[in-house]
Amino acid sequence: MKITILTTTLSLLLSAVSFGQKPQRPPLPLELKETAEAIKKAVKAGEITHEEAKKKHEEMIREFKEKKAELGEGSEINKDPRLIEKETLQAVREGKITKEEARKKLDALRKDMADNGERKRPQRPQKPEISDEVKAQIDAVKDLEKALHTEIKEKVNELGKDATREEIKATVESFKESNKDRFEEIKEAHTAIRENIEANRPEKPERPELTEDLKAKVDALHAKRKEMHEAQKELHQNLKEASKEEREVLITAFKEANKAKHEEIKSQAKEVKEEIRSLVETEATRTSDL
Repeated sequence: MKITILTTTLSLLLSAVSFGQKPQRPPLPLELKETAEAIKKAVKAGEITHEEAKKKHEEMIREFKEKKAELGEGSEINKDPRLIEKETLQAVREGKITKEEARKKLDALRKDMADNGERKRPQRPQKPEISDEVKAQIDAVKDLEKALHTEIKEKVNELGKDATREEIKATVESFKESNKDRFEEIKEAHTAIRENIEANRPEKPERPELTEDLKAKVDALHAKRKEMHEAQKELHQNLKEASKEEREVLITAFKEANKAKHEEIKSQAKEVKEEIRSLVETEATRTSDL
């Protein structure tokens, strides 16, 4: 019996374990997949026979069933992966586990979800390829810019060390006016290069949607920041009409009155960013939502 048949048998048996529960089976534990992969490699390497591999598979399935029955429906083996993620983050905030422990757990869980096609993992888009023609255009523009810069420097040096700022400014403006066509040529070249690069830029990957809970937290954070911004605008307006002594008093009073709000915003922003990174952020996404 070939190892592919054993793998198929394993999949059928594991499907039977969760039959009769939810239509969408939660991903299998990472260690189960690793064990199956190790058995497969051992057969390929000739370390064990196909018959021994079959027995190891059966033993693994038996232990899996026993563990599932022992832990019951409330165990992580039966939970929605998203719920496990949320509970893990909560455990970190409550100090029940360390961030390192949570990171290892979530990394393993998400890898398992990705392997089962239940989690999108878009890759960071590659930088657009720059053709030899565009590279030549870039070099040509650099040469033009360098030539203009050198000529301007020479014109300024001709004024001598005693030249005033107004004289230097007038000389530069006169040079720009006399060489208006060359400056326009550089501007058009930059535009053409930028358009060429943009046209060849790979399409950005789809960014995962935030959960409704996270969206609500982000909106609440925006509202608090807006409130703080309005208070700062009011303070700046009052400072314009105040004396030096009054400014010091106003600034001190503002800091004291808004210290707690500032710390709350800072704390909530950090919490929301961590949740976004843990739940939806991938190599191609970032927390610019905040």
